[in-house]
Amino acid sequence: MPMYYFHLCDDVPILDSEGTDLDNVGAARAHAIVVAREITFKSEDFLDQDWSRWTMTVHDDMGTELFSFAMSDFENGSSGK
Repeated sequence: MPMYYFHLCDDVPILDSEGTDLDNVGAARAHAIVVAREITFKSEDFLDQDWSRWTMTVHDDMGTELFSFAMSDFENGSSGK
């Protein structure tokens, strides 16, 4: 099963060094959306951030960026794109 890495970035990146085993890129995208919603919904518990400048990038186990999106797309319970 492929590994996917979910990195957060503002001025300084927060790198996912463990990764997550998922079936395919579609599963990685669905997982990224869930994680983004959880992080931004609970922002007071996670660095109390203003998510307007943050992005999430998802990489495969070779380090290739597969997709990225603005975390603000999910802020305050938004559903994203």
